[in-house]
Amino acid sequence: MIQRVQLSVTPKLFTLATLVLLLLSTFVSPPAAQAAPMSGGKCSGMSSAPRIGVSPGASIGAASDADLDRELTLMSNAGVFGVRVDIDWSAIESVRGRFNWTNTDRILSAIVGHGLCPLGIIAYTPQWARVAGASNDSHSRPANPDAFAAFASTVVQRYRDYMNLWEVWNEPNIVGFFKPAPDPTQYSILLRAAYTAIKAAQPEATVLSGGLAPAESNGVNINPKAFLQAMYDVGGNRYFDAFNIHPYTYPYLPNDPSTASWSTAQAMWPMRDIMVAGGDSAKQIWLTEFGAPTGTASNAVTEQVQSDTIGIVMDAVLGNSWMGPAFVYASRDAGTNASDPEQNFGLLRRDFTPKLAYDRVASFTAGHPA
Repeated sequence: MIQRVQLSVTPKLFTLATLVLLLLSTFVSPPAAQAAPMSGGKCSGMSSAPRIGVSPGASIGAASDADLDRELTLMSNAGVFGVRVDIDWSAIESVRGRFNWTNTDRILSAIVGHGLCPLGIIAYTPQWARVAGASNDSHSRPANPDAFAAFASTVVQRYRDYMNLWEVWNEPNIVGFFKPAPDPTQYSILLRAAYTAIKAAQPEATVLSGGLAPAESNGVNINPKAFLQAMYDVGGNRYFDAFNIHPYTYPYLPNDPSTASWSTAQAMWPMRDIMVAGGDSAKQIWLTEFGAPTGTASNAVTEQVQSDTIGIVMDAVLGNSWMGPAFVYASRDAGTNASDPEQNFGLLRRDFTPKLAYDRVASFTAGHPA
């Protein structure tokens, strides 16, 4: 999750050599998408029913077995269909060639055991694989896309009997998640490598692009519309089955026109136009994070505004067939510090008591079952 960025616009320049390299590489078509293993049910890549999931954030990885069970039970009771979780390369293969799957196995087993669909975010780079200039941060892009693709293949081969929804990276249009600097061409190269590897291991998989964050282009971060257009310009759209955004607008509501310059919520329609113009009218836009923090921070909202924010987005998903599943960030508060917005996105408080938004989600899913 990130906080919104409102800064001045500066054009992003891309190197001609890298552009030509990617354009040449895309003449080899990716494998065709097939029906997902659970295509008759709620875990399929496409559905005519609106589907609401949750994105718990990294804190779920530290939950005890008892707390994990309680959180997932409450999410299941609210009618959510899926749970978005990190499959963190930097944690699993911190030493090259040595894999520690223990916690990832535990989390995914619990999700599947509660009858929910996992959406795996394959992301984040161990120190040995990071690009020069960002070696101290796991949010660095990999120096070698093929090494990342090899990890993605290993992940999918391990879990393909239990899940078929994959997201390649997180918020690659902002520097906080794609160091040393966001770059649509470099991300498209990374996406191509991962997509090809995932489809080879699981042809029926649904592969999402990394969810784009709200931002204005400022020489550091890149506006999501500009980032998407740049991906189309270099052929990166060949390597996702659905596009993916994070329509945050807090402390404003998603339908507030004053957010249009930076909001991914307001940008969904023009981004859809880019996709249609690029021949991708059949592809959906998924929303793998959305919501708002409660609490006392300057950009926090009341529980009522949090509920209304989530309700507006869910209604948009219901009313637009080109919108795919929407995942609320987050299922449960990550802490109890009311002044820290990152700790207060939950549908549940830290003590598992529900906020107004929990009942809003439960009411929506009861009326529109996945």
